[in-house]
Amino acid sequence: MTALPRYTYPGVPQRVRFLERPNRFLARVRPESGGVSFWAHVPNPGRNEELLRPGRTIGCVVPVPRNPDRRTHHDLVAVRHGRTWVGLDTQVSNLLALRLLEHGAEPGFGSGPWQREVGGYGHRWDLAQRGLDGRITHLVEVKSSNLRIGRRALFPDAPTERGTHHVRALATAARRGVRTGLLFAIQRDDVESFQPNAEMDPDFAAAVRHARSAGVRFSAWTLRVGLGTLEWGRRVPVDLGDPLGRSGGGFLESEAALGSNA
Repeated sequence: MTALPRYTYPGVPQRVRFLERPNRFLARVRPESGGVSFWAHVPNPGRNEELLRPGRTIGCVVPVPRNPDRRTHHDLVAVRHGRTWVGLDTQVSNLLALRLLEHGAEPGFGSGPWQREVGGYGHRWDLAQRGLDGRITHLVEVKSSNLRIGRRALFPDAPTERGTHHVRALATAARRGVRTGLLFAIQRDDVESFQPNAEMDPDFAAAVRHARSAGVRFSAWTLRVGLGTLEWGRRVPVDLGDPLGRSGGGFLESEAALGSNA
């Protein structure tokens, strides 16, 4: 396989010190070298409490095009956690997921062509394919994870009713013959496996286990995050908390899905 997809932010990245986050999407930062503080957009709705520590966390901001309707001129796209850069930008995860599938890194889903932000089954989906008749044949939803406990990545870091609805809708589509998957983009490369965060959101974890039995596939990949760059790292095993202890890497297939493809 050739090199996996990479993304480089336009503009010059800048190291900053995180100062405060008055709401989910806004952070005040100061250049690490000193100077006047300024506001930056946080492109991540998660809590990120273990990552954003006022006065201590070092982050990376990138400039964004000037927009009269926008208050900030920078995005806070990554932070340092120990020795590791951790990504915050969920939109870039979606773009990289598109490139990953087009690259053929998940062969069960083919290489495209894929469409973004496609409506169907009561939601708008990150990635989809349509057949010659225009009907949806493939659906993939992308979820970004940056929470780590031990050597395991977890999602979500806060209860996600929207995420649970997505998983349930994927299960519905799978029962109707659509090839469906949930791809977890782990925005750090210092983990060895992935697991739904049942302690934080038991409904989401239960929906994931139920979706697997309906034929939804699951995959998790790490991302190598740098100063203004992201690239896919490696696929890691997905542990769904199955009582039989089953887990694996790549898009996990339910017994029903395997049987229908026999």
